[in-house]
Amino acid sequence: MIRNVIPVLGSRIFEVMYQRYTYVRYHVSVIPICGGNCCDPQTEERIKQQARSDFHYQIHHHSRSHQGLLAITADALRDSMTSLARQSENKTLNLFNQVYRSMAVQSRPSIKALYQAMIDYVAPSNTPVNLEQPLTRSMLKERFSEFFTKLFPIAYHHAVNPHQQDFSPKFKSCLYEIVDRIKPFGDIPDQISASMAKSLEATRVLIQALDLGKTVLDKTDTVLFSGSRLHQEACNDALMKMTYCPKCKGITEEVEPCHSLCTNVMRGCLTQPASEMDPAWSGYVYIVERLVAAVDGPTNVLELNTERAMRQLDTHISDAIMHAMEDGPALEEKVRTACGRAELNSAVTTTNSDDSSAATLTVVDASTLPSPFTPRTPPNQLHVQLGNFLASVERSRTFYGNLADTICEEYPDKHCWNGERIGEYTKTVVDSSLGAQKYNPEFKLTAIGTADTSAYSNPNISELIDQLRHITQVVQSHLTYPSSAIGLLADEAADGSGSGWRPEMEDDDDGRNGGGIHNRHDDEDDDGNYSGSGMGSTTIDPVVKGNENIDGNLATGISSRSFLTLLLLFCTIYVPLAA
Repeated sequence: MIRNVIPVLGSRIFEVMYQRYTYVRYHVSVIPICGGNCCDPQTEERIKQQARSDFHYQIHHHSRSHQGLLAITADALRDSMTSLARQSENKTLNLFNQVYRSMAVQSRPSIKALYQAMIDYVAPSNTPVNLEQPLTRSMLKERFSEFFTKLFPIAYHHAVNPHQQDFSPKFKSCLYEIVDRIKPFGDIPDQISASMAKSLEATRVLIQALDLGKTVLDKTDTVLFSGSRLHQEACNDALMKMTYCPKCKGITEEVEPCHSLCTNVMRGCLTQPASEMDPAWSGYVYIVERLVAAVDGPTNVLELNTERAMRQLDTHISDAIMHAMEDGPALEEKVRTACGRAELNSAVTTTNSDDSSAATLTVVDASTLPSPFTPRTPPNQLHVQLGNFLASVERSRTFYGNLADTICEEYPDKHCWNGERIGEYTKTVVDSSLGAQKYNPEFKLTAIGTADTSAYSNPNISELIDQLRHITQVVQSHLTYPSSAIGLLADEAADGSGSGWRPEMEDDDDGRNGGGIHNRHDDEDDDGNYSGSGMGSTTIDPVVKGNENIDGNLATGISSRSFLTLLLLFCTIYVPLAA
């Protein structure tokens, strides 16, 4: 227990005090803090500083578990995003190796660069607690644009001249220039870019917010005790009286402060600074809860689920290529108008012609082709960690408001040090409100509780409050419902349904239960007819119906394009054989 953790310095002070006790009780005047014959003023000052150090340690101890929760969650998010990106990268590379073999080698550098940009987006260098951002959202979207720009000449050659030499550098340069104008991949690149950038930005902001919260808590023990000199001195005196005066009075047995004495002292020391931090901190915790629920919830109404977007990225890239192939003749006409006839390299390419001519699209098992739906998978480690976070973080919301009481909760009520002797504490225990502190019997009226709270001037607290409010506003900006979701929310509100979803709860056999709880992947193959019995926690966004349209236009046509891929395989391989 924290109250039993006494630094070595404190023990040494006790020894000196006890050795001097017999002498100083006859030769030193009464020390007002402990109210009796005590040690000399120099020793008393050392004791006072030790009491202050113990107080700092107690605050740090009680904030440590909250810091750990924030740090572990931030690391889990960052590691999970890196792992998901690498998995998606491998799926995309395999897609090109198996389905678009003639494009695989040339596309590989662009694919790897795109995924590295996504990993860098949530890296520590791009999520500093000072809220700076070297790699911005617009820059990330530009990386997607560059990827599809570089992919176009490769895909166009694959579509119109699959068995011939590569295009000349001059012709490729022209193709690069006209990509934005002719839109060979349709709107799919813009949709992919917007979806990935939005979800990755939400994840990046969440990591940044978690790291900032940890930093704020780490500074708590110093910042909460750096106010006006008058307040600090009063708190130091009260802490010394509570902790070390028994030794001053020659009491050698181990005795703890009374719970009520501790409560008055801690409320007197902490109420004013904690009351300043509490609103900003509780608002921060609430908004972070909402963002975690939006990023990892069973529905994706805010389109912030990076895992879902990442798992479908290879499929959507394939859709873009198939779109260009579907529009082959019209696309070729647009290119001729803008760039003239295709110019080929004069030199023989190093590409194995047998590989190119034998099968531009090789026959593969249907299970390896892009699937229109992500298969149902059990909750991964990140989902579990975020569920644990939501289950635990609510207790952190009142950290500052309850800190004084938390420190004192294990102290006894009987046979304890009441500030004067061993016994019960009989003085009034004041309320935890700021106004009540003027009646605190352990503090002088001039020290705290005056009407003019400006006397407690703490620029360090003001700085932390500003940081918390700023990140709260940033997070809030990501929790605005898109117009497409407003109707869904209104429908659910009208029929009174709701999920009450909590990530730590288990699904029924069919993935649902009476509260509308379902696995986060169930929405990808369910019919969307969820039922609910209540609104659930106010910090969790409700599960909405109609989530089969979560990915909007990105999901449109996936099934038909997968069928078209199979058809192309058949035509490419078997029709020439039949001829």
